[in-house]
Amino acid sequence: MRDDPADLRDDNPYAPPRGVLLDAPGAPPMPGWSSARLRVLGCLGLAMVLGSLVSALLSLGGLIRMPEVALYGDWLGLSLVLLGNYLLLRLKGFAEARFAARGLAGPVWLSVALGLLLEAAALSFESAPLASWKAWLYAAGLIGYGGLLVWLGVRLLAVPGGFQALRGAGWLAIAGGLMLASLVFAAQAMLPLLGAQLALARVFFRGAAELRGRD
Repeated sequence: MRDDPADLRDDNPYAPPRGVLLDAPGAPPMPGWSSARLRVLGCLGLAMVLGSLVSALLSLGGLIRMPEVALYGDWLGLSLVLLGNYLLLRLKGFAEARFAARGLAGPVWLSVALGLLLEAAALSFESAPLASWKAWLYAAGLIGYGGLLVWLGVRLLAVPGGFQALRGAGWLAIAGGLMLASLVFAAQAMLPLLGAQLALARVFFRGAAELRGRD
């Protein structure tokens, strides 16, 4: 006779459980969000990365100084700023819905506002000499924007239970913000900020995968 027959295990209060007591935690209810919507945001994030690479190549190649290319470069830069701000706002909404994130409103909205001001200044002050007050004002704006990116990165790292991609975006935003605020490494700040954009696209795709079964 066996001490613990299989057919009596379920009746034995001292027997170890035979199944999983709790299901793996999933995404909480998120009204207004769907897998399809998040996939679109992820694709827009990838388009943002591609557009930023094109803009960087135009600048590094000196093509942006050609009159026939400069206009397209200006429109591309403005489009990237608008798209980046939209994705940043969508990220804020998603993080608040998915992780109950707090403290993102300040750095996100200030980054959106200052980013638009800097883009307008870049279009207006393009021909200003380096020693002019316009150049100093633009430099001060870059320092402020870098500080906002650091603040945003810290808040992303503080999101409870955030995806690894979200934490990666936070660290890359901090690195890019510090480099931008230094002014000395402002040009090289493009690299970690491109990585942050790619990580944010990954956040949207990860969220879409979680919600795929609910659509």
